[in-house]
Amino acid sequence: MCVTMPGQVLAVDAAGAIVAVEGRPIRAATRLHPGTKPGEWVMLAAGTIVDRLSSAEAAEIRSALLAAFQAADPDPRSRGGPRP
Repeated sequence: MCVTMPGQVLAVDAAGAIVAVEGRPIRAATRLHPGTKPGEWVMLAAGTIVDRLSSAEAAEIRSALLAAFQAADPDPRSRGGPRP
């Protein structure tokens, strides 16, 4: 199973988009959302933007995922995942 945090679109070009997810730039396809613009919040799956989010939705999802990660393993260094 793949879990991803919401990301914010940094740039869009003919090849797709660059999305910042927890501070890391990720190249993403925009085929499902061709009108994606810099500044928008999105969710990725398998390197593709699969949904656009409001900033409130992105914050809520991020908070819920961080809480779940914390409950599963209170030491973020041991999982190599996002750090609050």
